Amino acid sequence: MKTITKFFLNLTSVGSIVLIATLNASQLAVVGQPTPKIDGKPITQSGGPRFIEPREDIDDRPPAQPRRPLRGGCESIRQLGVTALVPKSKIGRTVSEYPTFFFYLPQTKAELAEFTLEDPSGKQIYKQDVTISNLSGVIGVSIPANQNVPPLEAGKSYRWNFTVICNSQDRSGDEIESGVVRRVELSADIRSQLDRADSRQKTVIYAENGIWQDALSTLAAARRANPNDTDLAGDWKTLLYSVKLGQIAQEPIVEIEQQP
Repeated sequence: MKTITKFFLNLTSVGSIVLIATLNASQLAVVGQPTPKIDGKPITQSGGPRFIEPREDIDDRPPAQPRRPLRGGCESIRQLGVTALVPKSKIGRTVSEYPTFFFYLPQTKAELAEFTLEDPSGKQIYKQDVTISNLSGVIGVSIPANQNVPPLEAGKSYRWNFTVICNSQDRSGDEIESGVVRRVELSADIRSQLDRADSRQKTVIYAENGIWQDALSTLAAARRANPNDTDLAGDWKTLLYSVKLGQIAQEPIVEIEQQP
């Protein structure tokens, strides 16, 4: 009896191996973990850049701050309000001395926004007024290298604030997004990879190594230069979905007027 049982067990194992060998990739995805999707379409592991957030940044994540009631020129802001394009920790790493920051701006009656950057001691080192009249979409705010702004130092963290001024006469109703940018240095190996990479590959390298600001700004620049490139549009969706910002993935990237 034991011999017969062992025979059937072996036969079952062989049958399972044959069944697995005949499955195609999509069938295997059903057998294993659910395949991630964008707009209802499955995406493969090679489908675009996915951000890997450093554990240190996750551990340093500040508590979420409740949004204040919208007043003044901001009552028209839709359910999805002003949103910084950053990981959940609100911490973005960069290798740039003068990085670019991205925000989603909904349609609003407000006409002006304000971006500020503070050094590790809390001293404001940069301030930029941004005209937002009749704008809606993803905007980028760059720190200029030619306005006597000190470069970000490696190994240090800087706090930024992006404020939509809803009522210039009563700033208590401002809509504010805040976060931290950390300047880091690249290893020789990553620098070598980047030297050989095109824009899409650079985005992947930055994202996989937890360097959010440069992954996003590299991809945004490529999209602005090639607005009809569907591969870049797909990369943009994948990157934003990887940090739970999928609701912004379809929004356009718009140019802004940065005031001195």
